[in-house]
Amino acid sequence: MRSLRIRLILLLGVAIMGSAALQFAVSLREAMQEANKLFDYHMKQMAFALKDTGLDDTEWYTSSKPSTNFDFVIQIWSDDGVRVFQRRPYLFLPQQAEVGFSTVSLNNGDWRVYAIEHQARRIQVAQKMETRRDRAISLAVHSLWPIIPVSLLLFAVAWWVVTSALSPLNRIGHDLAHRNADSLAPVSDEGVPREVSLLVAELNSLLGRMANALRSQQHFVADAAHELRSPLTALKLQLQTLTRAKDEAARTQAVARLQGGVERASRLVEQLLALARQDPLSDSPPQAPVRLSACMENAISDVGPLASSRNVEIRLGDVADISVSGNAEALRIMIRNLIDNAVRYAPHDGTVAIAISFENARVMLTVEDSGPGISEENRLRVFDRFYRVPGTSAGGSGLGLAIVKAIADRHDATVHLGHSRLGGLKVDIMMSAAMAETSESAPA
Repeated sequence: MRSLRIRLILLLGVAIMGSAALQFAVSLREAMQEANKLFDYHMKQMAFALKDTGLDDTEWYTSSKPSTNFDFVIQIWSDDGVRVFQRRPYLFLPQQAEVGFSTVSLNNGDWRVYAIEHQARRIQVAQKMETRRDRAISLAVHSLWPIIPVSLLLFAVAWWVVTSALSPLNRIGHDLAHRNADSLAPVSDEGVPREVSLLVAELNSLLGRMANALRSQQHFVADAAHELRSPLTALKLQLQTLTRAKDEAARTQAVARLQGGVERASRLVEQLLALARQDPLSDSPPQAPVRLSACMENAISDVGPLASSRNVEIRLGDVADISVSGNAEALRIMIRNLIDNAVRYAPHDGTVAIAISFENARVMLTVEDSGPGISEENRLRVFDRFYRVPGTSAGGSGLGLAIVKAIADRHDATVHLGHSRLGGLKVDIMMSAAMAETSESAPA
């Protein structure tokens, strides 16, 4: 059953009906006890009333005695065990019973018997137990009639209470159902009970995160379109220049420029794709123990041609062979962007230093360069997409450090920018070591 309202109403209805049934059972039990007391009292009083009549008078046995509405059977026995009188004919009746109250079982049911002795006679009053049960059931049923309208009233009240309690959920559902795809305004929590307020708060928090992600995506698309417009325009102009080349030398120069433009556009598209894969809304890559030194070696191989063309030395410091938990490809891209940035901003014949250290279950990746560095006021903004430090001459799209920051955030790592001993920028990335490495490094 999917309807919460119907489920609650049915459960409350079952509880109401169960309470009514329990009350009827208790009333029946109490009525049976009261009926037994009442009928025993009547039987006793009837026996004593008969004792005071003239039992020796022969007309007494033939005269009409007043009948009762309780199906009592009167029997009188002589001292030699002969039944001399009986009121009400029955196929099976109790025989001479003991003095006092007793219960006997016959073929036609159980009987309650009360007997006393008087003037060599035994007066016996009997009654079927079925009569008592019928009377008790009748009393219990009469006590049940007021319960029926009360139960119906309680059921109606339960319906109203459940409907009123669930009305905020209906309002929230109606509000969400009539929104368009880009409507991410918070849901109103007016009149929402405390038990539902947490759900509304989490829903509003989710809508807020989605709104931020949507705005970020819109800005990213707008910025990407703006950034792609320039290289595409340049490619178009270079292609026109190639078609207008009049000699082989001009054609060779135009082809070289066109190839450079294609490489820059390809790099920009590659960085855009890498940044999109690290979007917080995208699926997280599988996590596994990854040797950070292996990712560093692959990244150095990727940037090696650029470093050779600029005659930049990539110097390796202490490199701890330690594993971290993460995605190998994402970590390779992160380190490659750091090294690529360092090589591009280092001067010709400059130096880039890389080191990996391990301390207190934390891994530190450090990349330094001998370039101009980044001033304090620009260090926070360099992680923004498409932001480039004013006055820089190195080519780039302003996405390198943004990609580094996105990958670091997805690996619960921290990025710190500082001043390098080589004179340029120092980037420290701190991340947790893999659990297996932490256990092996723990002291015995």
